[in-house]
Amino acid sequence: MDYDTKWSGKFLPKHTRSVCSNSVGEMTKTNVCVVGIGRIGLALALLLAKAGHRVFGVEINPQTLRKLRGVKETGKNFTPENMMLHRFLDKRLFLTEDLHVGISRSEAVFIAIGTGISSDGKPELSTLFNLVEDICSKPGDVSGRLFVLKSTLPVGTTREIVSVMEQRTGMQCGKDFFVAFCPERVLGDKALSEMASLPKIIGGYDKKSSRKAAKIYRTIGGKIIVAQSPEMAELIKLVDNAYRQTRFAFANDLALLAEHFKLNAYELVKMANDSYSRNDIPFPSGGVSGYCLTKDPLYLERGFSDVAIKRGFPSVWFSARKANDYMPVHMIDLLKQALSRVGKGLEGSNILICGIAYKENTEDIRSSHGLEIASRLRGEGAKVFLWDPCVHEKNLQFPMVNNPEEALTAMDALVLTVKHREFIKMSEDPKIIQMIRNMRTPIVVDGWGVFQKLSGKKGILYMGIGFPNE
Repeated sequence: MDYDTKWSGKFLPKHTRSVCSNSVGEMTKTNVCVVGIGRIGLALALLLAKAGHRVFGVEINPQTLRKLRGVKETGKNFTPENMMLHRFLDKRLFLTEDLHVGISRSEAVFIAIGTGISSDGKPELSTLFNLVEDICSKPGDVSGRLFVLKSTLPVGTTREIVSVMEQRTGMQCGKDFFVAFCPERVLGDKALSEMASLPKIIGGYDKKSSRKAAKIYRTIGGKIIVAQSPEMAELIKLVDNAYRQTRFAFANDLALLAEHFKLNAYELVKMANDSYSRNDIPFPSGGVSGYCLTKDPLYLERGFSDVAIKRGFPSVWFSARKANDYMPVHMIDLLKQALSRVGKGLEGSNILICGIAYKENTEDIRSSHGLEIASRLRGEGAKVFLWDPCVHEKNLQFPMVNNPEEALTAMDALVLTVKHREFIKMSEDPKIIQMIRNMRTPIVVDGWGVFQKLSGKKGILYMGIGFPNE
């Protein structure tokens, strides 16, 4: 048997294009390639390996590869992902930086690289299309294979990619190669568990592409839902996140209205939802951020642009995105009001940002409104410090606080941007009142209503989103 030495320094058998029978039933196993071993790609690769497939993971970031290989070598940090890595790496899951090595050994190729937004708010897809061009540079890597697009895409992009592949290779999709768009709908910090259980949307370019994609996905788990076209599948992915952030925007606008009328938005929402099944209004917040909730509504708006032009105004989800983008600005306004009441300004003030993850109980800081607030405050002359018990990122260009109790004595304001469990526990601790009173200037600006009990406490100035800040 011939061997190749490019995989993790190991000797691995070259690709044979054959499939293996499954000892559990007759489910077939195959060789698959996952391009992009990030949060989504890693979970997918691990689940495919668990299902018995031989998986070739392509990752061009050497730091990511070192980190993944280090898990196997050290055996530390026993998260579910790391335990599966330890089990399957160099056995059923093989890592490489070489795209064509991974594809040439596989029958199916899953593309799980990130897509983004340009500085002018338009979809940034150049990395994806460059990848497609690279794949097509070797037509032999395209012939006979199934390509599954998992990256979030504007409506119509899958069909554009098929067109590029057909033009570059001279082959026909549905006959010579196959393409399906199968979006991922998991939360990043729950990717492994949710990917195995949530419904799988299959949007094949043609029926045969859908069947091929569904066959592999059935080995992972979860209901299979076949959409009538890739455009339908693309829309479903965008609708998920656009709808969620629109609900949040409603709550945030409600908070601004409550402030105007000097009412408590949290109590208002509780009463509106109480025993009334038609309502499911979320609580307001100081920002709706994250990689998907900020990007997907803008992708969806691109498909809506002709309708928006015709009727003269944008979609509700686009307006909602603008409303959510305003909340960090409003948080800073509340902070300025509080400082003004004690005769101070942002210039030279020490501000502790509590929470830089984009949401509670996660380490993900992508598109974080906490970091946005920190940057804006520093731009206006404040001295900004960060504290987040869930985030261990380095090189954030802001000083990080490890012991908040000691740091608080030098602070002029505490700004809560995320409702981590630790912050909620802290708000219930009787010592919190004295800790805050010991601040240089005892100001709390609360983006989640977590510290509401501090309102009216002697010696503490509390300002909150959706709160009657008198």
